[in-house]
Amino acid sequence: MLMDSAIISGILQVKMVIMKSSSLLILFFLAIMSNVGATNATPYPPKIERLIKTAREDGIDLPSFPFASDAFNSITAISASKNSSHSFSNASRIDVHVHVVPDFFRRLVPDAAGIPTPSWKVSAHLQAMANFKVAHGYVSISLPGANAFPGNEVYTAGLARLLNEWMAELVRTYPGRFSFFAVMPLPYTKSAIIELKHALGSLNARGVGLLTNHEGIYPGNPSLKLFFSALNDTKGGPHVVFVHPAIPYLRGSNGSLIEANPTVYPSGLVEFYFETARAIMDLTASQTLTNFTNIRYGFTHGGGAFPSIEDRFLKSFGALEGAAKEAYNSRVWFDSAGPTYFNQIKGLLGSGVPASQLTFGTDFPYAPAPIYGPSIAAVENASFLTDAEKRAVFRDNAEHLFDGDFH
Repeated sequence: MLMDSAIISGILQVKMVIMKSSSLLILFFLAIMSNVGATNATPYPPKIERLIKTAREDGIDLPSFPFASDAFNSITAISASKNSSHSFSNASRIDVHVHVVPDFFRRLVPDAAGIPTPSWKVSAHLQAMANFKVAHGYVSISLPGANAFPGNEVYTAGLARLLNEWMAELVRTYPGRFSFFAVMPLPYTKSAIIELKHALGSLNARGVGLLTNHEGIYPGNPSLKLFFSALNDTKGGPHVVFVHPAIPYLRGSNGSLIEANPTVYPSGLVEFYFETARAIMDLTASQTLTNFTNIRYGFTHGGGAFPSIEDRFLKSFGALEGAAKEAYNSRVWFDSAGPTYFNQIKGLLGSGVPASQLTFGTDFPYAPAPIYGPSIAAVENASFLTDAEKRAVFRDNAEHLFDGDFH
């Protein structure tokens, strides 16, 4: 028995040595693998790590998106691009309709509304501002906003977050020059409300940018009521909604999107005006405009085609006419982007909208280059406006729209 005990004891000791050796080997292997992983992995800069963490708290896994790495690089490059060589000594105007085009967004969306997506550089943007005598611009993302992946809520929410983080970084880098309208991942109401809280609460967005339709859903649709209610109830209002025209879409019976431009011309040439009219009509008829009074609206291109159909539309909704007119004249503003001041804007004024609701916009960098100079000159030379009203178009009315708050 003693011999057996000694043998057993020896065997146990050998096993212990083997187990310890195996554990050491496993630990050594894991350490090697960890080092290999650390060598191959590229750590994100602290600012990117922070936005990844915040997004995950909101249920958005940014690194999982195929366009995330490109977006992270683009966000990081903004602060490195800081440029103060432009002179703004003669600049006093406020541009409420002006776009930015992050590199990663342009690669995702090489064309929109039948027109190539323009290239954009912050230095060129600042030079254009100086040339146009613009002191401050409220930037937004043009078509298709976050809706580059129709039907995919996860990707739409992820793209909206990355675009908003990019614009917030631009504003932090150039706080005196830019404010921004946050992109919303509509028509996905739950995701949009999450993004709304982040954009207004954490990123200091000065308002939200909506399209005239999001994947065929127009702003008066009942499915968006919760979004407008959330915006209306958000502290710090009144909040500004910048409404930009989109490609018109219809939804097929199977949920597919059908482009509804019936002409051979690009949507950006003609349909944009009709889209703006549809959006104003939809917000009015649904009473979204009149029920949520803590929201102000900025419509593009002098209201598009709306002045031409306003009487016909409102007379068909007689009970709404008084409240709608009051809203148009006090909580809705119309920008000058495009060739609107040659004749078009007279129709808006003729419908009773006061000159106090007119703002200045360039549509840079999407408008054709030859348009900018004549369009600005048309405002400067408008015989139907007083000098004081012209000054207000270029600055004072925007100060009223944003309560003088530029951040």
